[in-house]
Amino acid sequence: MKQREPAVRITTPELLGIDDVYQEEGEDGTSFGLSELGLLVSRFLISGKFVGKSDEDERPILRVKDSFNDVSLYVGSYYTEGLEPLEELSENDNVLVVGKVSISNSQGQFSKRFYLENISKISELERKYLEAKSVQFMNERVKKISRAISSGMREKEELAALLNSYRNGLGLHTRFELKGSIDVEKFSDQVEVFLRGVNKGNRESILKEIKNYREISLEEIVDKFGGRIPKEELEDEIRNLMNDGEIMEIKTGIYRYVP
Repeated sequence: MKQREPAVRITTPELLGIDDVYQEEGEDGTSFGLSELGLLVSRFLISGKFVGKSDEDERPILRVKDSFNDVSLYVGSYYTEGLEPLEELSENDNVLVVGKVSISNSQGQFSKRFYLENISKISELERKYLEAKSVQFMNERVKKISRAISSGMREKEELAALLNSYRNGLGLHTRFELKGSIDVEKFSDQVEVFLRGVNKGNRESILKEIKNYREISLEEIVDKFGGRIPKEELEDEIRNLMNDGEIMEIKTGIYRYVP
């Protein structure tokens, strides 16, 4: 029995940007969607918020949104659970989705659909963490693809070495062969917007935590966030909050909110 492809952690801009197909050789060869960043996608994993449900020809369609876009997921033969849990989903529930890309390129007509395999509720903290990891993976690819473009790398082997993956190297090589180049700035801009939003949210979370106490030390703040925000970033945000007059340092490393 042929094994299923692993689900690729991905953001909606990459998923919605699939615009070509790569077909493995052989009778049982897998069809992959080819993304704008040269990612080969058969199955995918997205974390986001549940937007809503509709029906098309009696087929349920779910919509899930991450920080960038929402994506429609058809509920059909790939779905592994009963329909009852879908009725329990409410708007803005934090969810983790595993899906399947269905693509065709018949007579030069490219089409794609995304099908739901599984969906589960997660906490807001888990959703933020998983989405940040997806953006991190995309950002790392963008930087390496930029390096490949500037250095003129085009061979499968050198691209695979650069990306630490034969499949990713194959996908990027195929993308270059089909399209010539890649608009990496489009995706680096999206990463910047996402990071600005995350940093703003972190600042608000840190200030809220400090407001909860008459005084609190840096070590206690670090413990409160349990590694979810790196210590260096915490220190930067605390300095920013002091510069803006939101908090004051009453002793070395001890802070208080300024009402």
